[in-house]
Amino acid sequence: MTTRLYCRECGWRPKFRRKRAALRAAGRHHCTGTPVAETCPPWWSRLWTNLWTGLSDPAAVHTEVEADDGTSEGELVDAHGNRIQWAALAAHHAETTRRARQAMVELVRAGYQIGPPPYGYRALRIRITDPTGHSKLRAVLVPDWRTAAVVKQIFIWRADHGLTFAVIAARLNSDRGQYPAPTPAGPWTAKAVRRIVTNVKYTGRQVWARTVAGRPAPMERWVTSVPNVHERLVDDRTFHRAQPGPTELPPSSAAGADLPPSAA
Repeated sequence: MTTRLYCRECGWRPKFRRKRAALRAAGRHHCTGTPVAETCPPWWSRLWTNLWTGLSDPAAVHTEVEADDGTSEGELVDAHGNRIQWAALAAHHAETTRRARQAMVELVRAGYQIGPPPYGYRALRIRITDPTGHSKLRAVLVPDWRTAAVVKQIFIWRADHGLTFAVIAARLNSDRGQYPAPTPAGPWTAKAVRRIVTNVKYTGRQVWARTVAGRPAPMERWVTSVPNVHERLVDDRTFHRAQPGPTELPPSSAAGADLPPSAA
């Protein structure tokens, strides 16, 4: 299985034949960005997938299956014309989805970062050993000295001075050198400021599943860690005071702007 690494910051694109070698190279990579890993399965794995999930040729296999078994057009069959059992595929999909979600929940509750770090932090990769003795790389959040100061200033303007998101964005854009934007090519926007103000991770907690299909999920369905799994940038009181009121949030986003019950 081939593993490819890609760094969005410096364009680093190495390719490794072994996953362990790719992990070691990612740990030695000195850059502000975090390399993204992509695994490429071997050719025989892709061949097996094509055999069991490809549509058969209507002129050959499909006509024969229809004559014998009454298979409807467009049904998935294997290379020999045998119909795939949908119940088995559905059960396999449900089981793999359950295992993937459980793995994500365990990582979040243990305090590890999933995905790109939020503005104000950087991802520090550490090596841990699980109970089975396997060594794995995990990411934890550590403050970025330059952008963390911007996050603290945003909360001061919001909690102590009561400024709106648009006014804060205008102040940040007035000095882009001191207040670098989340996207280097774009300016600060009110939406970007709101995203920072409503992010629970700045209180030292990890949180996951705040949205479902792009919509805010109820707080009781959030997956959160214990407090202080990483260094906080704001305290709980300041975070609560900075949260937008009902008139500043769209109705569909009102559920995602508060701390979970365990953090109150």
